[in-house]
Amino acid sequence: MARPRVWIVEDDRAVADALQVLLSCAGYDASTFTEGRAAIRALSTTSPDLILLDLNLPDIDGLEVCQAARALPDYTPVVMLTARSDPVDRLIGLEVGADVYLTKPFEPRALLAQIKAIFRLVERFGHRDSDGVVPRVAALPLTNGPIVMWEAERRVEVQGRRVELTPKEYELLRLMLRHPGRAFGRETLLRAVWGYDFGGESRTLDVHIQRLRQKIEDDPAQPRWLLTVRGFGYKLVAEQSAEDRDAR
Repeated sequence: MARPRVWIVEDDRAVADALQVLLSCAGYDASTFTEGRAAIRALSTTSPDLILLDLNLPDIDGLEVCQAARALPDYTPVVMLTARSDPVDRLIGLEVGADVYLTKPFEPRALLAQIKAIFRLVERFGHRDSDGVVPRVAALPLTNGPIVMWEAERRVEVQGRRVELTPKEYELLRLMLRHPGRAFGRETLLRAVWGYDFGGESRTLDVHIQRLRQKIEDDPAQPRWLLTVRGFGYKLVAEQSAEDRDAR
């Protein structure tokens, strides 16, 4: 079986060389691009199985490379690996289309774990090319614990069972799935889902959260995933945090 192809888009030669050695030893076919435009040109003729992307490139912003990858008919996972550590930069990177956003300096084992997790998702939810070797997907689903969301189809499953959500329930869940572990204030959720000019009662949010819990929780009265942040709002517990909590 062919080795998964990983492109490293990184202008720092020392970092790029270290990544190439790390990935090659882990069984990946790694190639390096030191400029963003070169990577975009290569994307016009072929596509890798995953892109490791720095944002501070010498010719263009790495976000443009991510946008070019997202314009491809086949979904190419993107891991942003950058020195930009501001939370706003992270949100922008994820909104542009990154699957994972990691900051430098990075832990090599953590990076490999993230890459392996992405390929597990591709294997689980993708299909194989005509050569039967490389898995490809139209888009990776959003996942957290038992919850899986296919955005292109607006389809949600919980523990393998399809659940029907109203449009507002869907938007609430999608926002939280994109940022597991983040606590959202009530006003933030109302503006994001109902719009900046929403003039209704905040009780509307509580009702939708209750209904959403009934659809995604085993016990809505004692939720495991969709929690209340007292005096602030709500959050979707990240999968690892929930597992650690259950182990205690």
